[in-house]
Amino acid sequence: MAQNNLARKIVEQPETYVSAPEQTPEEVVSRNVRAAERLKLSAFEKLLIVSGSVILTVLMLLVVSSKIALSNAQHQLQHVDSQIVNVQNDNTNLKQQIGELQSSSRLEKVAKQGNMSLKNANIRNVTK
Repeated sequence: MAQNNLARKIVEQPETYVSAPEQTPEEVVSRNVRAAERLKLSAFEKLLIVSGSVILTVLMLLVVSSKIALSNAQHQLQHVDSQIVNVQNDNTNLKQQIGELQSSSRLEKVAKQGNMSLKNANIRNVTK
């Protein structure tokens, strides 16, 4: 096979561990105290953290209140849209009723019930 050289055996060498020099408890405490001193916050940093937290809280409340206002506005819009559809349906029904009441066959029927007759000479067309 031509690929015999691709795999090579890696010889593991034992790792040598270097032990850390022994530290006295006083050195450990002084190192921890120095680390704590470096982590103290100044008054300005505390003010920045507090003001940032307040601004973040206000912005979160603003987002929630705007979402609620948007939801209320959408609800009112749906209500107005449904009222518009109802009024349009009523208008369509009333126009259909007007057309039925103005039909010539109905007018002739009403005229016969009132003992009236239709004379073409007396008919006038009125438009708006």
